[in-house]
Amino acid sequence: MKKYLLVLLFTLACFCPGQNVFAQTFNDIQDHWAKGYISQLSDANVIRGYPDGTFKPEGNITRAEFTKALVLSRGLPLKPTVNPTFTDVGAYHWCYPYVESAIAAGIIVPDEYVQTAFIPDEPITRVEAAIFLSRSLGLAEGSGFTGFDDGNQIPVEFRGYIRAVKERGLIAGYPDGTFRPWNPISRAEASTILVRYMYEQGKGKGLVTISYDHQFSSVFENAFPLHKAYGYPGVNYVCTSSVGSEGAMTVKQLKEMEDAGWETASHSANHLHFKDLDEKGIRDQLERSKQWLKQYSLTGENFAYPFRFAAAPNPLVREYYNSGATSYDKQINVKPFNSYKLSRYYLQKPGEEEIKEVLDKTVAEGGWTIFYTHNVYKGNQTPDDKSINQDTLQFLFDEIAKRNMQVVTVKQGLQLMSR
Repeated sequence: MKKYLLVLLFTLACFCPGQNVFAQTFNDIQDHWAKGYISQLSDANVIRGYPDGTFKPEGNITRAEFTKALVLSRGLPLKPTVNPTFTDVGAYHWCYPYVESAIAAGIIVPDEYVQTAFIPDEPITRVEAAIFLSRSLGLAEGSGFTGFDDGNQIPVEFRGYIRAVKERGLIAGYPDGTFRPWNPISRAEASTILVRYMYEQGKGKGLVTISYDHQFSSVFENAFPLHKAYGYPGVNYVCTSSVGSEGAMTVKQLKEMEDAGWETASHSANHLHFKDLDEKGIRDQLERSKQWLKQYSLTGENFAYPFRFAAAPNPLVREYYNSGATSYDKQINVKPFNSYKLSRYYLQKPGEEEIKEVLDKTVAEGGWTIFYTHNVYKGNQTPDDKSINQDTLQFLFDEIAKRNMQVVTVKQGLQLMSR
């Protein structure tokens, strides 16, 4: 009975063997709920689409497609054998090396299949996916209780796998409390599961930095308390000539924030655009800000370019600081990267889905996202076009906490990403 049931099982996927290039732009996911997840996996070279430029997100994923995706997501070495294990997955089949590698890793157990037939092109089911995911992560079968109302539909020996993926948030149930174990999984659902899986397996939890430009007092008043509540450090990129002016933080406040684990960095002395300055003018901006930070015993090791970033890092920055960060970008840093062209992700009226997608991408790619904004307002305060609502900031912090991501200063991030 066990063998007959398992022929029905399994989930997840990569998709369509050898038909397209990686990191595709798909023409049928523009308004799809899983667009962010699909794009992330394409960027990570885990999934493919079809020759006509589609992804077919609502199409079912097959056993073969999922096996390939799981092996790629896990980073398993390919281990084709001389004698194929399954009668219907010979050396001629495109998924042959991926299936054999999954068998070698203990993810696929051949004895669980009828007449050693894998039936690779059949849609995979939610229960089979849960089993493969659990095994690939080394999770024990554990409890015979699934945590779902229809758990009695699943053979007892597989129920622990279902509970394991549920507890880790890899595969969710339905609003009515059921798991629906024998349902197939769509390619869109598989994309979502794979992003979660890549995070869970520790492929890269990702780093996050929260930074603020122009030393606005609202950061001390509205952001700093929130940082302290969550235990998250932050970074102040200050224009040193304006510290202590009306509407700006004071040296005392900057020091109080540093005592709480924050970093103070330079945003130049007067916020002049480097493209409008000659070498002497650029040196003046760098030198004066460096000396000011040193005078007040503030961190002063890193720098953010004023205004939009030019085509290439300015070589003079290297003489004064350990890094140079951009402005107005919406990108994350993935190794290898140029520390004098650090990308920052501009938080300008971000939506909740945008925040979740960039965090998931950071996790999936093991990257480092340096968020930045200017003002932080709350309640009836009037925002400007370079500010963020305190409620939005709290949502960002909640999402970071859900993913158990590490929040670091720029100094800490440079050290961790260099390993």
